[in-house]
Amino acid sequence: MLAIDNTNIIDLGRGNGLPGFAPKVAYAYDATAKTVTVTDTTTYQSGDSKKKLIVRVHDKFGKKVEGTDAAAVSTAALNASKPFDVTITLITTKDLVTDGGAYDIQAAGEASKWDRQYR
Repeated sequence: MLAIDNTNIIDLGRGNGLPGFAPKVAYAYDATAKTVTVTDTTTYQSGDSKKKLIVRVHDKFGKKVEGTDAAAVSTAALNASKPFDVTITLITTKDLVTDGGAYDIQAAGEASKWDRQYR
């Protein structure tokens, strides 16, 4: 008798990523327009795609604004005296979920800190 039957969760890839799924999101910060725009360039597993991408831009004083990759996120309500942080939640049509971030952002870059907790 097994104390816990974990056969349905073996090989899910927790902590090591899932085969064929590689989250990748680029950002562009426009200080003049006071916007952050993100572009999803994720590699998805066969039969999977982006369901939702949530973007949060944070200032260093506790304020945040939220948007998606469908339009630029306005940072006009944030304090720009220090660099912003961007956190991203990516949800796929197969309900894989991962969070990523970019910190002290410059004009452009990539979210490179992904949590790798996919389910």
